[in-house]
Amino acid sequence: MASSSQHNKKATKRKSTAAHGEVTIDVAEGTTGVAPSFANFPSVRPSKNTAFGVYTRDPGSRADFSQQHTLVAGETEDVEFFSTNRDRQTNTEGSDCQYLPAVYDPSTKTLHVHPSTPLYLFAHRVKRLRTAPVSAPPAQAAKAQWRQERNDLGEAFGTRKAKAQIKSEERNKVNADAMQDAKGHLMETIGELQKEEEVTAPSDIIPTPNLETSDPSEVYPREAVIPNQEWSSIDVSQMLHTEDDKERIGYLPSRRSFWVQNKCRSVYNIKDKAAKKTQMKYLYYLSCLLQFLDFAPRLSKTAAAELTSKFPGVPQQILDGLITRFSEQSGRKHAVTEKTKAKLLSWICLLYLTLDGYSVEVGRIAKDLKMEPAK
Repeated sequence: MASSSQHNKKATKRKSTAAHGEVTIDVAEGTTGVAPSFANFPSVRPSKNTAFGVYTRDPGSRADFSQQHTLVAGETEDVEFFSTNRDRQTNTEGSDCQYLPAVYDPSTKTLHVHPSTPLYLFAHRVKRLRTAPVSAPPAQAAKAQWRQERNDLGEAFGTRKAKAQIKSEERNKVNADAMQDAKGHLMETIGELQKEEEVTAPSDIIPTPNLETSDPSEVYPREAVIPNQEWSSIDVSQMLHTEDDKERIGYLPSRRSFWVQNKCRSVYNIKDKAAKKTQMKYLYYLSCLLQFLDFAPRLSKTAAAELTSKFPGVPQQILDGLITRFSEQSGRKHAVTEKTKAKLLSWICLLYLTLDGYSVEVGRIAKDLKMEPAK
């Protein structure tokens, strides 16, 4: 009975009871002084009692602690640890996640969150290696002496092939002292060539860029991507006045792209009417390119008279422009070659960048195009 009682006591587990009541979250204000920090030691980890200090170039800075240019350093008897603020000048707005330290006080049921938390990735350096003498390279005379001794041994004990190699090296050896007199004469006979300005022509598989601007949004003007005649033929009035998402997406030539579907919803919610119309036109043209990319393997088997029926709803100006730019004529038909396909993908990727503010997730785009991310 005693053993059974002890067994029952061991088998009994304590169950935690859920605390009732609301939890208050207190987010502290940003501070310009020293605040909690995240530290990562990828290789060598110091002991817990190792002291670290925070140093800054601008002690009087009024910027948030996580945005200041700081250095954290510490040392033991054998190793030095140091790191700079990795989050400095990083815009955390729009990031997928951000780690913040928080402390929960059960007595007041309050969660205290501290926002000013930089991240430090520490490197280490061994003190002994810092003061170790660097071995100097052997002098030129020592090298020549070593080579002469090696040749002497080869002449005395080497094989016939080794002796022939030594004699060949001696014949081909350049006497630098003897060349000093001829150096000046050679320099005089060398004429000066006029430098020609290098003119870098843009590749024909990308739109013509504007090389004089520093603004990413102005590198590829709209006229270089979508000609004026095709741009004016795009009518998105029905898409702008339709409130139903499925009906709006139904006006697009290609509706398989999940990226285009999500972007169509976000563009519809833009407040600025002019920007909203412009973005919707870009999106419609991207949908035309994606439909043309899907149809590319069948283009060479389709007669020119049947192309209009294969692209219902696409304006004739756009269809003619796609065939002209992204295919090559073969008899009475057209075909998308490797070169024109690369050109088509360049236009598609450029429109992805334009619609997403020149910052896209490569993995999502590759999945949308059914391609490997490396391509």
